[in-house]
Amino acid sequence: MLDLFRAFATQEDFFYEGAFIGKVKYQRFQENTDKKTYKVEIVKSNRRLCVVSCSGYINNEPSETLTVYLMMNAVVKEPVETKTVEATGSLWRNFSKEEIAEFSHVTGDTNSIHLTDNPVVQGLFILKELCDTTKSNEIEVKYVHPVYGCNQVYIKQEGNIIKGYSNDALCFEATLL
Repeated sequence: MLDLFRAFATQEDFFYEGAFIGKVKYQRFQENTDKKTYKVEIVKSNRRLCVVSCSGYINNEPSETLTVYLMMNAVVKEPVETKTVEATGSLWRNFSKEEIAEFSHVTGDTNSIHLTDNPVVQGLFILKELCDTTKSNEIEVKYVHPVYGCNQVYIKQEGNIIKGYSNDALCFEATLL
């Protein structure tokens, strides 16, 4: 999965500084092996939206795919005052600044919104952790509000829908497909 994210983040044909992920869909068709090739394709690109498809292949057979909907030229919302949100679900995660910086380093994601004193957690980092938590092979995540480093994230699952909250705000909604 991390190699797929790296293939996406280091694509040479587009530049996404300041952009953020609005939605992402991930599918895993077969377990990872060391001999993968990757194909990245820009499906749509304009000044507001860029859709990128990234696929990993083993022996010319798809092993995993990632479709990313990037919101371009967007302004990051300022964090809201920290409040207790225990009634909004169960404590799931607290992403440290160090973890966010390490994920940027590992995946090659150099978008500055992840490398500030108040970093935004990468959408792909949230996706990875949701996949690890749910053991799902197919998931779609819509990002509503940024999750900031060092803020607690709570999740509430209803059927195949997982809602993630931080600072009393709905930050993402994941659908297990």
